[in-house]
Amino acid sequence: MLKSIQYFGWLVTILILNNQSAISQDLGAWQTRAFLPTARQEVPHAVLNGKIYVPGGFTASRSATNFVEVFDPSTNSWSSAAPLPIAMHHLHLTSANGKLYVLGGYRTSGFVPTNRVFEFDSQANSWTEKSNMPTSRGAAVAVTVDNKIYVIGGVAGTPTGLNEMYDPVTDIWTNKASMPNRREHLAAAVINSMIYVIGGRSADFTNKRDLEVYSPETDSWQYLARMPTARGGLAAAAVNGRLYVFGGEFFDTDEGTKGVFDETEEYDPATNTWRQLHPMLVPRHGIGAATVDDRIYIIGGGPVAGFGVARANTVFIPPAVVTDVDQDHLSPTEFELHQNYPNPFNPSTVINFQIGSPGFVSIKVFDILGHEIATLVKSELNPGAHSVTWDATGSPGGVYFYQLKTKNVKVTKKMLLVF
Repeated sequence: MLKSIQYFGWLVTILILNNQSAISQDLGAWQTRAFLPTARQEVPHAVLNGKIYVPGGFTASRSATNFVEVFDPSTNSWSSAAPLPIAMHHLHLTSANGKLYVLGGYRTSGFVPTNRVFEFDSQANSWTEKSNMPTSRGAAVAVTVDNKIYVIGGVAGTPTGLNEMYDPVTDIWTNKASMPNRREHLAAAVINSMIYVIGGRSADFTNKRDLEVYSPETDSWQYLARMPTARGGLAAAAVNGRLYVFGGEFFDTDEGTKGVFDETEEYDPATNTWRQLHPMLVPRHGIGAATVDDRIYIIGGGPVAGFGVARANTVFIPPAVVTDVDQDHLSPTEFELHQNYPNPFNPSTVINFQIGSPGFVSIKVFDILGHEIATLVKSELNPGAHSVTWDATGSPGGVYFYQLKTKNVKVTKKMLLVF
């Protein structure tokens, strides 16, 4: 159902997805949770003992804060923890060895970078200062691999590719191989001990589509398939070996426009491919992402480009892990679903696909809300290449999804109808 909710003067219409259709599950589902007590943006998230910590950030008055608020997903409730030693925003947060760490960021309400490091002990509910980060910076990312903390990118005078590693046990910092593409307001997540760094923006506020992966074991970087939507101020998280990217903002200096993204995009390292999923209920930037029990929580953030805050607390339920090809039955060379052509299109488009064994095949078209629009194929097919045309005459312009299903395969792709 559709529902309208108010966030600090901004009326947002959202889709409440309590009873999901099949296509909704294939594209993920969104739900709402208890509001963040204090509306803030530029707030990272970190999980400690099953609870999500949300420290610092900008409040509605554009002031940096030292608030630390804690969300318990199991009870859908909020509490407070000991405040940060200093007010901060665009800070870098992660957990390691059973404690939380804040490593740099911007102090006070200005954009003055700091290299101070603070450790939080949840048992004592207290913060302790640790060895300073080698380079003062803000708007970077911090992630943990094998209980070592990596702080990557950000602004140190200008956007940087710095990669500095902190060992919480020895309280020692080490310089590592720099990220090839320097940027800030980026996001990162860890999959199988590899650090995936995504998006961000350059010094001229140009948003980036870059996806680079860093191996702590070899201290090396590799370029991967670029994200479909260039954006900075985004958030990222990993579930079941896949990367999920949310929100962000844009500033078009040539057009004089700006805005906030609602895109949710999924990256599969196994195939080095991206796909579009259900958009965010509340578009936001300056957000973090935290994974608890295979669900991704996006809390707070800015509902408009630049300043602006929200109390929104939404949870994304990723699609069930169904590989595009079941390797027990088919090899990648036996099956392929091509991108429709032309795309964008008006009013018709062609979908080509290939199957490697005989069997029942269906191809259906869905709108952005998961409603079934058309059935293009529903029959037994022989192996080989096939083609089908969708004539969208009479359908409104917008984003649509086409889904192919066989006994062992389920694939969904995005297309755009324009008028």
